Amino acid sequence: MSEVAARSINRRRVQRYAVRTLVVAALYFALLVYPVVRLIGLLIPGWQPGTLELLAIIVLPIVMRVSYERFPNGITRTLAAVSLTWLGLCFQLFAIMFCFEIANLLLPIPPQAAGIAISAAIATLGLVGFVNAQLLYVRTVQVPAPETVAGKTLVQISDVHIGSRNAKLLHRILARVNAENPDYVLITGDLIDFAGISRIELEPLSRFDAPAYFAIGNHERYVDLAAIDERMRALGVRVLRDESHLDGPFQFIGVDDVDNCDEVAERLARIPLSRDHYPVLLYHRPDGFEAAADRGIALTLAGHTHAGQIIPFNLIVKRVFPRIRGLYEIGDSRLYVSPGTGTWGPILRLGSRSEITRIEFVAA
Repeated sequence: MSEVAARSINRRRVQRYAVRTLVVAALYFALLVYPVVRLIGLLIPGWQPGTLELLAIIVLPIVMRVSYERFPNGITRTLAAVSLTWLGLCFQLFAIMFCFEIANLLLPIPPQAAGIAISAAIATLGLVGFVNAQLLYVRTVQVPAPETVAGKTLVQISDVHIGSRNAKLLHRILARVNAENPDYVLITGDLIDFAGISRIELEPLSRFDAPAYFAIGNHERYVDLAAIDERMRALGVRVLRDESHLDGPFQFIGVDDVDNCDEVAERLARIPLSRDHYPVLLYHRPDGFEAAADRGIALTLAGHTHAGQIIPFNLIVKRVFPRIRGLYEIGDSRLYVSPGTGTWGPILRLGSRSEITRIEFVAA
């Protein structure tokens, strides 16, 4: 390669990096900084943010979040949770402020009155969203199936996100799952999203009253996957990584999360299907459903979408994953997409809820 060509390639890389950086910075300021500064300006007419105020608004949430990664302990975990919840509220505040700015152009609104009303609205949304994120709902979904599995029940949990969420959440999940008395417990990824989550914190997983199976999600791939795999197996959870296991009338299949959904078909092709068992696929993302249906898998369980978790973010998620929540069909194959049992990022749920799914097989 000539020196001129190398310089041209480097120049294009620098340009692409610069554009990405500008886009991220613009979005960060528009979504997370401007709404806060604007709201304070409405509440305190004539207020001008100084250097310290701007640094606190811009940098402090990031510092609180990173502190947990660098120095994981109870205090930094709480700070990280507060930081991410704050950012989630800022995202919603942006939507409110956007509507206010349009209304203010058409009909000038008294600043302080607007500031008080917007503050009350965002505080109410925050309180409702935080409380809703703590609640666990059990949803029963009936799936027509052959006589061999009719009457059997599975419980699916997904996207618990221990790390972002306190490990105490697992104790509440354990109690609700065992109360349903399922035949099997299936965990469809993103159980853990931070490195260093200990076996002691994950100990409730060893106390399910039914055999438990686990397929990894994208967040397990992002952190200490090998250690997570080892801890889960040590707790008696069967980890399925591009493999299957026959248990009773079922063939449980687990495929590792991948960024390119085309790989799902390739991995499934390497896993023989039993003609004498009912196949159930655990794959973290709903975009593997076509591959599963083509392979003849009767039921696929997925998560990942969180059903958007908070409005209006759900509108963006639905464009990426049209199968955002609930039961879907292709021919004789079915997919159930869980809205998630925990939360990622902000501990908020608005327009969605934290779900434990009970799959009940009924005679076709």
